[in-house]
Amino acid sequence: MSNRIYAYTVIGKDNEPWERPDGETLTTGRGLIKVGQTTKGTARARIKQQLGTAYPSLKGVQILLDEPAVRIDGTEFSDHDVHSALVAAGIHRIGGEWFEATLDEVKAAVATVVSGTAYQPTRTQTFRPRPEQQAAIDQTAAYFRAHTGTQAPKFLWNAKMRFGKTFATYELAKEMGWQRVLVLTFKPAVATAWHDDLVSHVDFDGWQYVDKNTPDDERDAAADYEGPVVWFASLQDLGGRDADGNIKARNEVIHLVDWDAIVLDEYHFGAWRDSARALYDSVDKSIAEAEEPDDQVTADEIDEELAVHADHYLYLSGTPFRAITEGEFTEDAIFNWTYIDEQREKEHWEPGAGPNPYLSLPQMQMYTYDMGAGAAEYAEDGEFAGFSLNETFKATKGPGGYSFEHPDEVAEFLEMLRGKLSEQMKLQVQVQDKPPFPYEAHRFKSAIKHSVWYLPSVASCFAMADMLSDHPYFTQFEIVVAAGNKAGQGAAALPPVEAAIAEVKTAGGPGSITLSCGKLMTGVTVREWGAIFMLRSLKSPESYFQAAFRVQSPWAHRDAEGNLDVHKPTCYVFDFDPNRALSLVAEYGSKLATTGESTPTEAIGELINYLPIFGFTGGAMTALDANAVLDWATAGIGAAALARRWNSPLLVDINERTLAAVLDRPDLMETLSNIEDFRALVDNAAQVITNTKDLKKAKREQGGKLDADQKKQQKETANKRKEIREKLQKFLAKIPVFMYVTDFREEALKDIIESLDSDLFERVTGLTVNDFRALNEIGLFNAAHLNHAIYQFKRFESASLDYALTPEEREWRHANEQIGLWDTVETG
Repeated sequence: MSNRIYAYTVIGKDNEPWERPDGETLTTGRGLIKVGQTTKGTARARIKQQLGTAYPSLKGVQILLDEPAVRIDGTEFSDHDVHSALVAAGIHRIGGEWFEATLDEVKAAVATVVSGTAYQPTRTQTFRPRPEQQAAIDQTAAYFRAHTGTQAPKFLWNAKMRFGKTFATYELAKEMGWQRVLVLTFKPAVATAWHDDLVSHVDFDGWQYVDKNTPDDERDAAADYEGPVVWFASLQDLGGRDADGNIKARNEVIHLVDWDAIVLDEYHFGAWRDSARALYDSVDKSIAEAEEPDDQVTADEIDEELAVHADHYLYLSGTPFRAITEGEFTEDAIFNWTYIDEQREKEHWEPGAGPNPYLSLPQMQMYTYDMGAGAAEYAEDGEFAGFSLNETFKATKGPGGYSFEHPDEVAEFLEMLRGKLSEQMKLQVQVQDKPPFPYEAHRFKSAIKHSVWYLPSVASCFAMADMLSDHPYFTQFEIVVAAGNKAGQGAAALPPVEAAIAEVKTAGGPGSITLSCGKLMTGVTVREWGAIFMLRSLKSPESYFQAAFRVQSPWAHRDAEGNLDVHKPTCYVFDFDPNRALSLVAEYGSKLATTGESTPTEAIGELINYLPIFGFTGGAMTALDANAVLDWATAGIGAAALARRWNSPLLVDINERTLAAVLDRPDLMETLSNIEDFRALVDNAAQVITNTKDLKKAKREQGGKLDADQKKQQKETANKRKEIREKLQKFLAKIPVFMYVTDFREEALKDIIESLDSDLFERVTGLTVNDFRALNEIGLFNAAHLNHAIYQFKRFESASLDYALTPEEREWRHANEQIGLWDTVETG
């Protein structure tokens, strides 16, 4: 067995006081630590040889450290090297192998030996990039080196939570030899991770970190620092101006630096400002009048309008669907690492490749409960319009505090969580197969010990806290309200949660419940969380899965023999609006399909393979397959709703990039000018682009305000954009007509329009197949939403044809039916 370094302490010595001069000050501490090594057996076996008589079964012995004694270059070292590093750092050796030191100091000494760098008490991390991190680094570095030229290259990391984007970014910077890196974020709460990774890992010795909390003199001096500098700033702060419209004084130095790279973190949040998400979240008429989000910040805008320049741009996001489907990045400029990738690697890791680095990452399972079964209503047009979690958990603040508007329904919900069902639900449940409920079923016991409940509003959080405190069962739990101004921002909201978890551990209570309506949903890790309760009606899969993955943080430790003890092998999402939840899963699968070669059904099927979904409906809890998810997701879609889907502005992407791409094709512009549906695009595209740029610049320079003339210009631009969008929607509405009249119902739409009946397509739509393909490649039409619309049309069309078939013909047809999609085919 290879050489191992270890450290331990024993009862009595673990509390001995010590003091150490540190310059003109005196450092004090408690606890003595022994540092040793072994070349045979495990560290535990070696310690037992030493202490077995005095400490039978090693009771009273605390093993603090046990890891391979191997340097980064592969050579081994001994405990003498660690002893020397400790002594050189001024740490007292009190005889033999015992030291007056903290565990972090011992770890720092080991890190010094492993890396060959100078001793720093904060630099205790020596881990290497995981395979997928190294792949991202290699792929990105190769792309950047191959695209050096007049235009700065940009690259996207589509990587889920727990990928380790901060560490991997720093390793990329090291690989590229960057000296000046500016990190811009749309969510300032992630600052802690960027700071900690830089100051704790031995690879970044000598690097300097700067953010808004850095003293002014140090910020100014950072521009002339000889080593690498990482500067962290929020985009909101950098883009802001003072009362006179000038750059804020503390940000002036940022504009004077020649940046090797700008990193845009949490890019999906910037691409979709909350107030502009109607473009994505809704399908009502207000979308057509909405303007393009002002906060969609591109490399060009950072360079031109914020006056910050860089040689490279790296975009980081866990859910960048919009950027991908719009064609903002070419395929070779995207690195993908999804939950499916992670779980696939975990499952198929070869034992001979060493310890499985993914073993501690829990599998996620989703359980959906149909709370609205008795309240489901359908609008006159046939679309589901009933149950709403936001309505169920709606709360207000009154003179006596916060209260729910539907307290009886909420009380019934709390009882359901424990398997105490209402009379209505009892009628649904099959006696022989009662479904598992979160706070009743044994399978969930460890996971729900510490959970987070995601509610619609601050009022809902406080109202729920009061109701839980008054409940005979839930009052036993530590309740934390992570909502409201007093809760703090980002990591500042974390201490009460940690205190509640610690109290449960100390007092032996049943668990903790954290109530949030948005805080702690980004950039913060609570490893003990094992379940999330979705109690709000999120509309986008980005927001939904961003929240869901909060509970997928690993929680494990290695024992003295080096075995990994995983405390959280499975985590859970509990959802109480199946129509909404499964629609988002279906949409998520459709969007995953647009990033690869799979069909939506295949993408959903693979997702479900690693994220099992169970649905409680019809009196029983059953596992759902891809077809069941898609069936559920499309249930309640009537003819009128389908027609609106095909006239939805979601199918069209009108923004500066797509309009500019059309203008760059004179041949295409000439063709489109002869087609009525596209004349608005041809006539107005250039003016919309110019006006939009001017208005964005004016807003930034004027503190977000516009004068009367600019507001008039804004309204005119919005009207022109609306006109373009409506004309393109009119064109797309002809596609279902083509799909219906063609004889090739069993094929994918793309195959039909490209190879089977292109003349018919032109006669029906007025556009040639080649020109339609060009507009698609430009990104003028949203492939992900077209996938969804085409799928729903095919389902509706198939159902309308079923009535004419015999039962035998219908069974054969369903078994062999292929479902046409935008660029894929699904087999039912």
